[in-house]
Amino acid sequence: MAGFAEVGETLEHCVVREVFEESGIKVDLDTVTFVASQPWPFPRSLMVGFRGTAFADVDSRTCLPIINTNEDELEDVQWFERKFVASKLQGGSTALGFQPNESEAKFHIPGRASLARLLITQWADERPIIKKL
Repeated sequence: MAGFAEVGETLEHCVVREVFEESGIKVDLDTVTFVASQPWPFPRSLMVGFRGTAFADVDSRTCLPIINTNEDELEDVQWFERKFVASKLQGGSTALGFQPNESEAKFHIPGRASLARLLITQWADERPIIKKL
C-alpha cells in the first residue's frame, strides 16, 4: 500500500489509515514498525517502508483477514502464501517498459532496487510465527 501522510499525522498512524482506506484491512497500530526508506523522484518525496500485523477480522473460507478493496485506490489486493512468494523472488523488474510474461502478469515482484522488493523479500524469507493458544 502507498499513500501520503496527513498534516499532524504520525507515519505509524498513516500506515494504519492508508491500509484500511485501500484494502479494508485493519492493522494493529502497536505492531507497525519502520523497515527502511527510499528516495522517490515524483514529486520529490521520500518513500518509507513499514510492516504491521492485521487484526484477525477473519473470512471463514480463507482464515485470513477480510479484504475489502477500494477500487478508487487500488486495482487489486490479494493474500499470497509465503512459499509461493519466495518461489517468485528470482524474477521482477521496475523498468518502465517492462512487459511481464504470462506467469508474471498474474503475480509480479518489483525490481531489486525497490523498497517494495525489500519488504516482500524480508517477509518471504522469515520463518512464520506460530502462536499457541
